[in-house]
Amino acid sequence: NPDFLWQAGYPVPRFGTGAFVECLQALWKPFGRSPLEVQECGKPYAVQFQAARKLLSQLAQHDDFERIYMIGDNPAADVRGANSAGDPWRSILVCTGVYQGGVGSNDKEDPAWRVEESLPDAVESILRMSS
Repeated sequence: NPDFLWQAGYPVPRFGTGAFVECLQALWKPFGRSPLEVQECGKPYAVQFQAARKLLSQLAQHDDFERIYMIGDNPAADVRGANSAGDPWRSILVCTGVYQGGVGSNDKEDPAWRVEESLPDAVESILRMSS
């Protein structure tokens, strides 16, 4: 997962694996003969969302989903990945981690389908829409 920052359960953001990869590439450059090749396969890459849909299809014993919701706190990983995956994926951004913009706003670069205060709020919103 290329997250540069993450914050879950901590008062300030912390560096994620994206920051580690940037540092490793910077350290590799003076000593390597060729650029360091990095293959990332977590969010926001399509392979992650394809694998999740395949697993959901196996569990549900069908692949006819009206909606699949990706709920996350990182616009650059969670929201971008769901938005790029296309139908039936819908991105819901929560304000309890990396994103701190509040429910009345949205990320400018990677806008979510919906913004909710927290995971419980997002789930309640989905259930209200479904009933």
